[in-house]
Amino acid sequence: MTTRKTLSPIEIQSNEFRRVFRGLDPEEVRLFLQAVAESHQALIMEKNQLAQSAEHLQAALDEFRRRENVLKDALYTAQRTADEVKTQAMREAQSIVQEAQVRGEAYVQQAQLRAHQMERSILDLKLERENALSALKDLAHRTQNLLEVLEGREAGVNVTTFYKDKENS
Repeated sequence: MTTRKTLSPIEIQSNEFRRVFRGLDPEEVRLFLQAVAESHQALIMEKNQLAQSAEHLQAALDEFRRRENVLKDALYTAQRTADEVKTQAMREAQSIVQEAQVRGEAYVQQAQLRAHQMERSILDLKLERENALSALKDLAHRTQNLLEVLEGREAGVNVTTFYKDKENS
C-alpha cells in the first residue's frame, strides 16, 4: 500500500486487496475495514463538530473582545467627561464664590457708607435741634422781655431804656 493523503471512510471501505494463496480471511479483513471506516467517519464528524465549535467560540470571543473594547472606550469617555464636568463645576463654584465675595464686599462698603451718612444726618439733626432750642429759648426770652416791657409801659417804664439795659446785661 502506498502513502496517500487522508483516506475517507468510503475509500477505506471500497479498497480492494489482492488475493494471495493462504492470505488473510477476506470476510475478517472486510469487517475490520468497515470498523476502521466507521471509526474514521466518527473521528471526521467529531473533528468537524470541534472545528465548527471552535469557529463559533472564536466568533464569540471576537465579539466579546469587540464589546470589551467598546466598553473600555465608553468607560474612558465617561471618565474623561466626568473629569471635565468636575473641573468645570469647580471653576464655576470658584467663580460664584469670588462673585459672592465681591458682592459681599460691595454690600459692606455700601452699608458702611450708609451708616456714616446716617451718623452725619443724626449729628446734623442734633445740631439743628440744639439751634432750634436755642432759638426758641431766645424767642421765649425776648417775648418775656417784651411782655415785661409792655407791662412796664403800663407802669411807666421807658422801652428804649429797657432794651439798652438788656443789651448791656
